[in-house]
Amino acid sequence: MKFIPPCLALAPILAIQALACPPKEGNDSTSPPPPASNPDEISATLTEQEKEHPFNLLVFGGGYSPSGNQVSLESNVKYFRRIRSSMGLGEAAMKTYFADGKSKDRDLQFFDPSFRIPEANQIMAELLGSSRGIANQYRNNDLQADDSSSLGALDKWVSMRAKQGGEQTNLIYFTGHGGKADKKTPHNTTAYLWNNSRLKVSELVRKLDKLPKEQPCIFVMVQCYSGGFANIIFKEGNPKKGLSEYPRAGFFATVKDRVAAGCTPDIREKNYHEYSTRFWEGLCGESRVGKKTKQPDLNKDGKTSLAEAHAYVILRSDTIDIPIKTSDVFLRHFSALAPPNPPAKTDSNKTSSIGSKISAIIEKLPNKKSAETNRQSNACDPNDLFCSVSDPLKDLLKGTEKKSKFVINGLSRRLELTLPNRHDETKKLIESLKKKRSTLSEQKKKHDEERGKIKKALALKLRKTWPELRNLHHPTVISLYRKPNADDVQKVVDTNGSWARYKELSAKSKQLEAERFLLEKKEVLGMRLIRELETIVLVKNLPLINPPHVIGSYEKLKDLENAILPEPAPIAKN
Repeated sequence: MKFIPPCLALAPILAIQALACPPKEGNDSTSPPPPASNPDEISATLTEQEKEHPFNLLVFGGGYSPSGNQVSLESNVKYFRRIRSSMGLGEAAMKTYFADGKSKDRDLQFFDPSFRIPEANQIMAELLGSSRGIANQYRNNDLQADDSSSLGALDKWVSMRAKQGGEQTNLIYFTGHGGKADKKTPHNTTAYLWNNSRLKVSELVRKLDKLPKEQPCIFVMVQCYSGGFANIIFKEGNPKKGLSEYPRAGFFATVKDRVAAGCTPDIREKNYHEYSTRFWEGLCGESRVGKKTKQPDLNKDGKTSLAEAHAYVILRSDTIDIPIKTSDVFLRHFSALAPPNPPAKTDSNKTSSIGSKISAIIEKLPNKKSAETNRQSNACDPNDLFCSVSDPLKDLLKGTEKKSKFVINGLSRRLELTLPNRHDETKKLIESLKKKRSTLSEQKKKHDEERGKIKKALALKLRKTWPELRNLHHPTVISLYRKPNADDVQKVVDTNGSWARYKELSAKSKQLEAERFLLEKKEVLGMRLIRELETIVLVKNLPLINPPHVIGSYEKLKDLENAILPEPAPIAKN
C-alpha cells in the first residue's frame, strides 16, 4: 500500500481553511518597484456598446509572489468572466490586472491531489526541514491579463476612466491577499499587489479622488482584513475626517481585524468557499461548478440587488468570514447602541435641545400617536425611544428591511436559537462553543507534543546514521532520495514503530483540527447574527442622534448598495 503523506491527507482541510492573506515572511522585506506597464496596453477608447452600458469593470488581484499566487485566485477571475454575461455585464468594458500580467514566468501555485511525494522526501521534510508546500507545483497563469496587478497599472486605469468621463458606475473586484493595519490607524488595512507591493485604504482613496464625481464606484473585495476598505466612504479613507463627496460603496469578505477564507492551491473548485463564490452565485443563479441555485430576490421585485447578494452570503456561506458592507461602517460611526450620556443637571439648554430634537423626530414617525402617548407616560424621557439589542426579537424586527429579517431568521434557524432576547442567547452560544474549541485545542496540543518528541529523536537518528545530513546539498544526501538508499531511510525511522506512531499522531491532530474548525465556523455564524442584530438597532437609533443631512447620506449609500445589474442581453438565434 502506498504511503499517503500527511500534507496530502490534510489537503481537504487546508483547502477549506486557506486564508486570503500572505505569510509574514513573504512581506517583511522591502519590495522592488512594480514592473513598468506598457501605456499602449491600456486604451481609453470605448466601443459604442461599452459607452451605453451602465457599468465599467475592473478585476485585479492575484498574489504578491508565485508562492502567494494560488490557483483559486485565477479561478475566481475565470468564474467571473464565465458568468458576467448572465449578470448583464457581458457588454461592459473590462480590464484585468492579475499577478505578473502577460509575463511567461511561472507565477501561479497549484496543488494536484494526484501528485505523489516519494516517502523518503516526505520523511526528510517532516523530520529535518519543513513539509510546507512540498506538494505544490507552479505554472504560468493563463488569464492573458491586460497588465500586472500593480500600482502603476491602477494609476493608468484611473487616468483612463477620467479621460473617458461619463456617468458609468465602476464595479471593481479585487481577489487577492490583504494585510493588517497598524494600531494608530486600524482602519487603514492593505491589499497586496504583485512583487509585494502594498495598496492601503488611504492610498486607494487618493487615487479614486482623481475620478469624476459623476462616476460612482462599487467594490467587491475578498482579501484578509478587507473590511478596512469599507472606509472608502470617508475623506482620505479616515472616519475622523468626515464623509467623502464621492459616491462609493462596497462589499467585503470580512471585518478589518480578521483573516478571510479563500486562497488555496487546490485545483478542485468544489473546495472553494470564499466570499465572492457565493456573492456572484447569488447574482447569477449558478455556482462556480455549474449548479443552478435560487437567487435571493428578498423583496420579491423580480430582481436581485448587490445588497441582497451580500445578505445571501452572510446566511449561506460556510466559512470563517464575517462579511460587511459600507453602510455597516457608516452606522457604527454615526449611530449608537445606547443613548448618549445624559447632560449635566445644570445644562438646561442642552436638555431642552435634546428634547426638541426627539419631539421633531416623533412628529415624523409613522406611529406618531402611540409614540406621543409613550412620550407623555414616561415624562418625555428622550432615551425611551432608543432601541436596544436586548429588546425582544419581535420588536426589533418591526419595520426592519427584508434583507435583515432574512439574515436574522435564517441564522437563528441554523443555530437553533428561539429565545426572545436573541442577542443574549447568541452570546451564550458563542461562549459555549469557545469552551469546546479550547478543549479540542488542548487535546491536539498533547498529540503535537508527543509528535514533536518523536520528530526530535528520529532526526537525531538520521543524522547519526548519515552525518552528511548536516548539509542537505551534500551528494550523499541527494542519493538518499533514490532507491535503494531511500529504502534504508525508511528502515531507520521505522524502527520500533516510531514513524508509524508519528503518522498516527498526525492523523489524530488532523481530525481534532477538523472538529475544532467546524465549531469555529458555527461560532462565526453566531458572530454574524450578533452583528446583524446590532445593525438593525443602529439603523433605528440613527435618526435619534443625527441631523437630516447625515440621514440623507445614509440613504444615498444604501441606494448605491442596492444597485441592480442590467438584464442579460438576449442570446442571438442562428
